[in-house]
Parts: sequence; C-alpha cells; structure tokens
Amino acid sequence: NRWRASHFSIGFSVEPLGTGLAFSAAHVQHTGGTSMLNVTHHHPSWVETLDVALEPLRQEILELPVVVHASANALDAAGIRNFCVELYPIIRDFPYWLEVLLKRSPPEGEAFFRTNIPVERRHGTMWRAMGAAFGVPPQCFEGYIPSNPTVNAFHNFLTDIGANAPLASAVAATNYAVEGVTRRIAAKALQGLQDNEHLKSQGREWLMEHATCDDEHAIVAMELVKTCWKGGDAELNHIRDSALRSTQLLRDAMDESYHM
Repeated sequence: NRWRASHFSIGFSVEPLGTGLAFSAAHVQHTGGTSMLNVTHHHPSWVETLDVALEPLRQEILELPVVVHASANALDAAGIRNFCVELYPIIRDFPYWLEVLLKRSPPEGEAFFRTNIPVERRHGTMWRAMGAAFGVPPQCFEGYIPSNPTVNAFHNFLTDIGANAPLASAVAATNYAVEGVTRRIAAKALQGLQDNEHLKSQGREWLMEHATCDDEHAIVAMELVKTCWKGGDAELNHIRDSALRSTQLLRDAMDESYHM
C-alpha cells in the first residue's frame, strides 16, 4: 500500500493496418488560418521501419501483468490502486509537455497541439475517476510525487526531450510512441474491465476514450514528425532511438507501478 506516502476534431478517418497505422487526408483548422498536414497512405520507408522496431516493445507492454489482468477482469486490488497513483504524474503533466511542444511547433502542427492539450487535461480528471472507482482516496492524487524510480525516469525523459531534443524526435517520443500504444492498451484492458463491478461509466471514461482516439493522435503526430525531419540518417536514428526509449520507459513504469 505504498501509494499512501475527445476526441479532437479534424477531418480524417482511421483504419488500423497491421502493426502500423493507415493514413487518409486531413485538413486541420486552427485560429488564425488554415494549415495542411498531408496525412496520406504513402509515407517514407523509415516510418514502417520504425513501426517494426517498436512492435516488440508494444507487444511486451500488452503482455504486462497489469494489462493481462485487466483484460481478464482479474486485477490485484492493491496493485491497481498503486498503479493509478504512481502513473498519475505522467497523466497529469502530459498537457504541460504538449504546451512545450506547441511553443516549438511549426504552424502546421499548432492545431494538433492546441486541440490535444484540453483533451489531455480532461484525461487527468478521467484518470482520477478511474482511481476512485478502484478505491484510491482523492487526496492521494494531490501534489503526488512518484516514489517509483521507473516512473521518475519516464517523467524526466519526457520533460527533457520535449524541451531539448530536435522537434521530430520529441514528437516521436511523446505523441507517436506513447499515444500509439496507449490505444492498444486501453482496448485490451476493456476486454475485461467493461464488466468490472467497480468501474461504472465514469470510471471507464479514460479507457473508452483512449481505446478510440489515440490512433488519430498518433497518425497526425507522425505527419508532424515527417514535417519536422530535416533529412539525414543521423536524425532518423535519433527519432528511432527516442521513440524506442520512450516506449521502453513506459513499459518499465507500468510494470513496476503494478508490482510495488
């Protein structure tokens, strides 16, 4: 018991495609004008190479005990309460990381971040509601600083990469890697948790929204990565390594938080 101490509306359709994501045209509106992110079915070969590299880590996440137990509606009561509290700083601070990226974004990406930020703020409320449904007292979320070193490492990584890395790498790590796999986590968890007696409709909102919207966020994020990529193998390697590291840290943070 150590835990004591939208969708956003742009015009495109989403179709899962194997381990990656299928793209169709998007027309993004934002205050002050119109920007185009050319979301198409055709993308450079390095995008598929990146997905191939990420897929083993994504599968490892989907086979973590917390995800498998959720999919069977067999979560450990203390474990899931700890999980909700320990990971909360990641959920809570995600809008801040997007604000940092917005300040660095080219005009083409501004609509994505501006529309995504309030969605992510709402997700913090949904996460706390899910925690409450599992029995976490509300005060446990207030000003919480994680005691889990793996969560701290993930939090520090997202803070640093958003401010200091090339923008293509920062978006790949923060939006493409994290939001892309989160949809699959939520969808698998709902296989069991849709029948959980503790999770009423409000407690399931975080899972329901992520099971349906994060593919959209990841698709547009990749288009922004492609827009921000300045060319060259060195930057591609940095994009790949950043996305891989982010996914590894997410895996470790999820696993350790459930077991603490």
